[in-house]
Amino acid sequence: KPFSIREVIARVKAVLRRIVDKEDPAILQFEKLYIDSVKKRAFIDSTELPLTKKEFEILSLLLSHPGQVFSREEILSKIWTDEVYVLDRTIDVNITRLRKKIGEYGKRIVTRLGYGYCFETA
Repeated sequence: KPFSIREVIARVKAVLRRIVDKEDPAILQFEKLYIDSVKKRAFIDSTELPLTKKEFEILSLLLSHPGQVFSREEILSKIWTDEVYVLDRTIDVNITRLRKKIGEYGKRIVTRLGYGYCFETA
């Protein structure tokens, strides 16, 4: 049956929405930003993001608790092991790199002066 391009696009989008199961706790999503915590991969639309392990873990932490502010110390304790000595500024550097890599969603990672970082959805 001949379909219009709009019809085909709508059907493809519907299939893609069903593929990404919103009830699956392994998949975190904000708009077109997806994180698969099982496969340890992050995507914007269907483009995979070239994140390092620490950048991925920071993004997962922030995205899994939208609006919650995490201090540098909390991020350090959740992401880095106790055997490694890491300065607070390491968090700032990783956040800066992460913001660049996630493009338009980088502005969603907000600095709360004197408190830490959060991922804002509104």
